[in-house]
Amino acid sequence: MTAPVKSARILVVEDEAIVARDIASQVQALGYEAAGIAADAEQAIQMAERERPNLVLMDIQLNGAVDGIAAASAIRSRFNLPIVFLTAFAADEVLERAKLTEPFGYILKPFSERELSTTLAMALYKHEAETRLRNTTRQLKALSRRVLEVQEQERRRVAVELHDELGQSLTAIKINLQLSQRLKDKALADINLENIHIVEEALQQVRRLATNLRPSMLDDLGLAAALQWITEQSANRSGFSVTFHHVRSQPRLAADIETACFRIVQEALTNIARHAQAKQVEIRLDRHEDHVTLRIADDGCGFNLDEMRIRAVAGDSIGVLGMQERATLVGGELTIESALGQGSTVQFRAPWRTHEDLL
Repeated sequence: MTAPVKSARILVVEDEAIVARDIASQVQALGYEAAGIAADAEQAIQMAERERPNLVLMDIQLNGAVDGIAAASAIRSRFNLPIVFLTAFAADEVLERAKLTEPFGYILKPFSERELSTTLAMALYKHEAETRLRNTTRQLKALSRRVLEVQEQERRRVAVELHDELGQSLTAIKINLQLSQRLKDKALADINLENIHIVEEALQQVRRLATNLRPSMLDDLGLAAALQWITEQSANRSGFSVTFHHVRSQPRLAADIETACFRIVQEALTNIARHAQAKQVEIRLDRHEDHVTLRIADDGCGFNLDEMRIRAVAGDSIGVLGMQERATLVGGELTIESALGQGSTVQFRAPWRTHEDLL
């Protein structure tokens, strides 16, 4: 378990003023910040909305018609805040009602400082872990949905190219073959030459289609050659200059790491071309002892990193999610640094594994 977050803000809900101040003092003595004290359920809900604390210490027996369990239920459903009940009630029926609110702790009065400290630390840690899991699940759902969409788009694109380009070439050859049987006055050699020309164009179309799906040089020549090719292609299309640095004569990386590196560079260059307005892009592929590092930096307009993270969690930045997913699948880590007007840097770090390591 990680150390408790000492900057966490805790709302104390207790209807006895002296007890409430004493609990708030103990919370502060443990290194947390008291976000306020509420004396009844209505005030607790209002303060939870206004203060947005990291945790609520909730007494069950409160003044007024609404008790702490009902207040906890409202706070959990509306603000998704962790609740720790702090009460003198241990009756089974009270405990069963409290369970329905999914509390992160249940402390019986009187309690020790150690008991309070442990419960708060565990509750904050559990809530943080659940939040990360919920965000990850949301990202995976968004990524899975986008993968299906992209898959259908790619199938549609391939189908259109096959129909419009390769299909037309094959149709032209078919017509020529039919004409060669009917038109005796046209030299057969001329028709054959035209057929050969059409077949050559069709082969070029097939090669281009296959290269767009996956460049063969990634499998045949390795990552460095494939990255050199894609950087040149991107520079020619987008107008920025790209420099690619790598250590030559290195052994081939494992296929999954090479693929992850290639796709991350491909996505990064696509984002730079669409949004960065960059003039210079630098790509570095280096080995550092037991890991490989890939770095893509540009001098473009940059972006707000916090806003990008929010979009990524919400599933609106699928390119970033895709890069992060590729990094995770090979046991690596992806970091992004950027600021408005200061360009951006994407760095991928993965264990150094070669093709021979898998044999």
